[in-house]
Amino acid sequence: MPLQSVYKQLIFDPLELKHTYLPCHEDEYIPNMYMNEITISRPNFIRGCRASGGIISTTRELMTFMKAFFGGELFNKTVFQHLNKYNKLQLTMFPIQYGGGYMRIPLNGFPTLFMGDGDLLGHSGTTGSFAFYYPIKDIYFVGDMNQLANPSLPIRLVMRLALSIK
Repeated sequence: MPLQSVYKQLIFDPLELKHTYLPCHEDEYIPNMYMNEITISRPNFIRGCRASGGIISTTRELMTFMKAFFGGELFNKTVFQHLNKYNKLQLTMFPIQYGGGYMRIPLNGFPTLFMGDGDLLGHSGTTGSFAFYYPIKDIYFVGDMNQLANPSLPIRLVMRLALSIK
């Protein structure tokens, strides 16, 4: 079964995501990306990404997906008890850890001067898109900066937002 059909059958249709798709054809809309003020159009690259980040969506539907992912609508959420092994990434990506197909950002360590609690769980994309869940506050953060120039910006933003919540 083609990947776009699997996504549609198991994720997009059950969650009623009407504006989320994996582009496969030249007539499907793929938004431009930006590197500072320079517009970059790379539809063939996006179509080639497939499972590694080629999905087009809206922030509203990304929020729906995140709530379903961490809320147990897509699978039994007890699976997270078995996905508690996270690996540190290269030093340039500190403090991000990776495991279970998503990022974990501890908020209670050196990068936050030990001022935070808990973890952020989710992902950030190369174009500045982000989707994170902050379990101890039951808050979701989703958005898109559409900026290739500073890939750490969404991570820093979400960390600051989480730390600002009392």
